[in-house]
Amino acid sequence: MQADTVLDESFLTTASPWNIPVRVLPVTTSSNDELLSLGETGSPTGTLLFAERQTAGRGQFRRVWASAQPLGLWFSLLLRLEISDTTIPALSSFAAVALVETLDELGIREARIKPPNDLYLHGRKMAGILVETRTGKHPFAVVGIGLNVNHRLEDFPPELLKSATSLLIASGQRFNRNHVAGVLLKALGRSEELLRDNPAALLAVWNNLLIPDPEIRQD
Repeated sequence: MQADTVLDESFLTTASPWNIPVRVLPVTTSSNDELLSLGETGSPTGTLLFAERQTAGRGQFRRVWASAQPLGLWFSLLLRLEISDTTIPALSSFAAVALVETLDELGIREARIKPPNDLYLHGRKMAGILVETRTGKHPFAVVGIGLNVNHRLEDFPPELLKSATSLLIASGQRFNRNHVAGVLLKALGRSEELLRDNPAALLAVWNNLLIPDPEIRQD
């Protein structure tokens, strides 16, 4: 399949609510791994790192995330905050809420969250989130997001053919990935404000967007 339009660092930097230059790597093992290293050296809240391709993208429980083609959005966001019993559940929720809001704005209004933070549409997984934290004197969290955008069904590996979907499959149209990223970054900014100001309210929104387990295909 012909490669999608490349991600534009200048556009993404302008779209970011954190006013920090956004980096786009042509290829990396994992955007989370890259940003965890940057976090240890003092990178600030709002640092964003996108990858066109990942050679070792992963989700929860180190499950492989198919991100070897520039057809989706694979990126990580660094947040500096106290890591506690209050913030950890909210960290696992704020990006999922932002993803649902993003899809709503793009005209896909039936996506819901499988606890704690996978995004499903009609029983198929469209997006995943991986939160990794570091404690100590300067605690921080890295929130990794993978969103399938312009994948056709045949673009997924065989083991995902019955369980994965994308914006293209759901809508029948291709999307400009820069536009999708811009909408998502603004939604993440709004969600992060709620995370910091009222995590209980954020969890209430998250809870209202959950889908019952029987609606999720397990194959």
